[in-house]
Amino acid sequence: MLVVASWVTSGSIAQANDVQTLTWPDGTRYVGSVRSNQMHGQGTIYWQDGTRYVGNFENHERQGAGMIILPDGTTYEGEFDRGVLIREALDQNSALGDGTPTDKAPVELSDAATNQIRDRLDFWAAAWMAQNPDQYLSVYSSDFRLAPNESRPAWEMNRRERLLTPQYIQLDIRFDRFTPQSNGEVEVQIRQAYKSDTYREISNKILVMKAAGDNWTIIEEREP
Repeated sequence: MLVVASWVTSGSIAQANDVQTLTWPDGTRYVGSVRSNQMHGQGTIYWQDGTRYVGNFENHERQGAGMIILPDGTTYEGEFDRGVLIREALDQNSALGDGTPTDKAPVELSDAATNQIRDRLDFWAAAWMAQNPDQYLSVYSSDFRLAPNESRPAWEMNRRERLLTPQYIQLDIRFDRFTPQSNGEVEVQIRQAYKSDTYREISNKILVMKAAGDNWTIIEEREP
C-alpha cells in the first residue's frame, strides 16, 4: 500500500512542483515532486538500508540525471533510463566526504524531536530541488537571523532567484550532528551536495533549528 502525504502552502490541490511524501509499508520513503500519486520531477527516495537516490523521476521511475548514494558514501552518478543507470558521469567515489567517520557529539535530544527535525529538513531539501520557493521559504523562521543591513524582503527575493534561475537542481544532505542548546535551539550540522546546470558544490553547513508549535524552523545558517 502506498501512503501519500502532501505539503501544500496554499489551496487544496497539489500542483506539479508541490513537495509531497510517499511511503511504503517496507519503510521506503520518497520526498519530492509528485504527479497523480506517482514520483515525477525532482526528488529523493530513501531505502531502509540507508541507500538513497537523488535526481529526476518520470512516471514513478528514475529517469534522467541522478545520483545513487550507498550507505558507505559511495556514489553512482549519471543518466538513468527507466530506473537503470545507463551512463556514469563520474568515477565511483564519495561525493559526501572521504569516508572518515564523523565524531558524534553527545545527543540529549529526544528521538521524536530528532526525527521531526530530519523530516523538516528533508522537506526543505525537497522544496529546494522542486524549485518551489514558497515551500522552501516556509521552513525559515520569521525571526531568521539575517546578515547585517539585509532586509527580509531582499533576502527572500535573492533566495527565490537562486531557486528559480537554474534549469534543474539536485541536492543531497547528510546529517552529521545534532547539538541541543540551552535556549531550546538545536544546531544541526549537515554536509550538503548541490548540483545544478550551472554550479556544483559540496559544503558543510550548520542550520540552527527552533521549535515553532508542532514544527521546526530554521532560525540561522552559518558555516561550521
